[in-house]
Amino acid sequence: MESYETIVQRMKNSYISYAGFAPAEESDIMIRLRVLASEIYQAQVSADYIARQLFAQTAQGEYLDRHAAERGLSRRAAALASGSVKFSEESDEHGDILIPAGTVVCTNTTMLRYHTTQDVVLHSSDAVVIAPVIADAPGADYNARTGTVTIIVTPVMGIGGVTNVSAFTNGADQESDDELRARVIDSYVNITNGANAAYYKRLAMSVEGVYSASAVGRVRGEGTVNVYLSAKGDIVSYSVKSRVQQLLDEGRELNIDIRAVDANEANITLYIVLTLQPGYDFDTVSAQVRAQVSEYINGLGIGGDVYLSNIGEVIHHIDGVENYRFLESFGTDRLIGDDTYPCAGTITIREA
Repeated sequence: MESYETIVQRMKNSYISYAGFAPAEESDIMIRLRVLASEIYQAQVSADYIARQLFAQTAQGEYLDRHAAERGLSRRAAALASGSVKFSEESDEHGDILIPAGTVVCTNTTMLRYHTTQDVVLHSSDAVVIAPVIADAPGADYNARTGTVTIIVTPVMGIGGVTNVSAFTNGADQESDDELRARVIDSYVNITNGANAAYYKRLAMSVEGVYSASAVGRVRGEGTVNVYLSAKGDIVSYSVKSRVQQLLDEGRELNIDIRAVDANEANITLYIVLTLQPGYDFDTVSAQVRAQVSEYINGLGIGGDVYLSNIGEVIHHIDGVENYRFLESFGTDRLIGDDTYPCAGTITIREA
């Protein structure tokens, strides 16, 4: 596409070829040429934008959503993380303590907030009580590790502490253009015929909460198919797996024993040594590296091979990183099978 200045110069040269002299920059002719060149440039920008939206490989936003709809796909919505917390007594001597639904707790570092979804009672004979909680907002950032939700935002008389004894899961960001585009392109590459692996994978991926899936035949013998499922870096919930199983039962071929199965987890442990650019804070940069590397690994999905070179590319583009290296004894390339998904494990980062 031509730049604005290129268009102006081309029109000016054309004028010179006809008139025999160059128009003055402040002249009425030059003003008109620049106004016309601006409109031509805007028309070219619009045409280029439209051309990019015509193809799934380059479409964005709502236009990519339309390409997806033509393939029977839709953008995955953001999801709320959920889990449970343990409230503990403030003293040994207390009566029954009501912890009402809506009691707010949060993480001890990022201050992400969650609230209880039902009333629970800490009885006088008990020291602790478990309460289900859900995130205040959707997003993958709300998937909290064990022991990180330790602050009670809504005070409850007689309650002295809170913690999450297990990780919070199922939080997800809205599917990005790149993620949706990959699924749309895959739908053209792997055409379903009502009987192949792509068909069963497509059924599974149509269920909200399934981030990746794969169909593998003859796992349990002739005439069997296992459809492996995962959320983003985690297993799917029981309700999601049940919904997938229902769709598979409705759409399976005759005499085929098909099951929705949790994919296996490949825990990826890394030790990264960072060299920072001058003026950058190590704690800030290392937290960003840990978050983006974890997001990349968890986003690979079932069968997504883990290559240190690709992880290095993620690190290299993080602001403040001058150089990096991996300690080989703590991480290597991992080839992931069709029944397994990679999950970010312990990622240790130190400064060179």
